[in-house]
Amino acid sequence: MTRSATTKKKEGGGGGGFRAWLKNRHDPLTSLLLTIPIFLLYHLGILLIQLRNGVDLVSGLTFELLEHSLVGYVALTLGYAAAIAGAAWWLRRKGKIRPAELLPVLGESTELALLMSVTVGWATHQLFDWQAGPPAMNPLEKLVMAAGAGFHEELVFRVGLFAGGTLLLDRVTRLKEWQAALIAGLVSSLIFSGIHYVGSFGDPFRLDSFFFRALAGVYLAVVYRFRGFAVAVYTHTIYDLIVFFLR
Repeated sequence: MTRSATTKKKEGGGGGGFRAWLKNRHDPLTSLLLTIPIFLLYHLGILLIQLRNGVDLVSGLTFELLEHSLVGYVALTLGYAAAIAGAAWWLRRKGKIRPAELLPVLGESTELALLMSVTVGWATHQLFDWQAGPPAMNPLEKLVMAAGAGFHEELVFRVGLFAGGTLLLDRVTRLKEWQAALIAGLVSSLIFSGIHYVGSFGDPFRLDSFFFRALAGVYLAVVYRFRGFAVAVYTHTIYDLIVFFLR
């Protein structure tokens, strides 16, 4: 939680504080800067494993380079991260960028990930008597794949489909903004769930796991909507680590 949100909470009491917390969403440029560690963990970590995230739209463009030059791939990956940091810092050169928010974001995301493991898992268990279990991966693969899912799936499904879909519906229809967000959130969550069954690495389709992932998509869309990209990325990553290592 940022300083401004904390101040408002003290001034406004319980209800006002919660509303202030929801409204004090981390700005996009700060969020982008704070997710660089997750970006690097995945894109450098995949050099050591044989797995890839299914919606990774970045490294797919550079794997051909990797086949010819490991140094070139690493340099390009670090260049991506430096470009993100440089662009964010330049756009916020007046000092409005807040890298010190990383620790509060980690704390907030851990709480939201634990809440997600209880609520989404409980709801699925009530309907299907099923919860997601850890896939067969070694510890390094689990760490890297959790980072890949957190960064790339939030980028594609929450930023691209959810936020982009909300903006599109808001502009081309007469729907109210919250109605556009609701539709975009549901559609993006269904697509998010369905993508896990596509391709050679996709899982066999099961209604219980489809429902679980769709519900997780809705949860993460709400997190993104009210808390921003960085919190959604870290919540997703930490949640996957909880599933991978503690179940």
